[in-house]
Amino acid sequence: MHLFWNAAEPCWARKKGIEMAEKIDQTSCAEPSTEDSYFQARDQQQKHGKVSVARMIVDNYLNEGDSILLDAGTSLYPIAEIIAQKAKSEPGHTHFTIMTHNYRAFEVLVKAVPRDANLNIVLAGGRYDQDLNALFGNQTVNAYDDFFPRVVLIGVSGLLAEIGLFCHGNTEELAVKKAIFGKRARDRIIVADFTKVGSLDGFRFGEAQGFRANVSRCILVTDAPPSDSPLEVRERFEKQVHLLEKQGIIVKQVEGSE
Repeated sequence: MHLFWNAAEPCWARKKGIEMAEKIDQTSCAEPSTEDSYFQARDQQQKHGKVSVARMIVDNYLNEGDSILLDAGTSLYPIAEIIAQKAKSEPGHTHFTIMTHNYRAFEVLVKAVPRDANLNIVLAGGRYDQDLNALFGNQTVNAYDDFFPRVVLIGVSGLLAEIGLFCHGNTEELAVKKAIFGKRARDRIIVADFTKVGSLDGFRFGEAQGFRANVSRCILVTDAPPSDSPLEVRERFEKQVHLLEKQGIIVKQVEGSE
């Protein structure tokens, strides 16, 4: 496993040796605070669906040798957890280069991925935001300027097929989201549980007309609403899926939790 720290400026420094790995484990990768936080509150929402979505993505859309941009958010770090599990059982089949500003995902990958796994982990620089447990700012955007992923994994707080993708964070988050959405890639994978499909939120960072721009495929991976959900919720979800598919978006659903 190779670790890269991009915290001071957009240059990459490789860290070698057991001593350096132990230093990272003792400092950068300390256990998350037990104090309640916005991130922790969000993390508990739709937990089963987030993990199921993450597993589908790792099992079906990440290929050996892929370079991956992993967005911030509680729906995205479970992908890091599934990758770490795979690295333990199949260390020879997780040759990924992952760049992320998702600090929780970085912690997971650094702590859980065995050192013999062929995995490169790059942490983008920026200002640390405790509420979102991620890094933001011009440093983050500049770091991504020099990264050309095959797969972009992007989170949303709202998605309307007619309008676009939304985030509910501050303006620093908005700038990073726009930079990620505009990346050229093989696959742009939108990660969202069913509660976000058909919902508006504070800031639009990606217009609907741009869903398929600069990528070979745009894919939404989501969970289906449980069968006991209100009819209005299920109908709204199905309408959005229909509109997205008409636009050429691939929609993959995992089974919702009952």
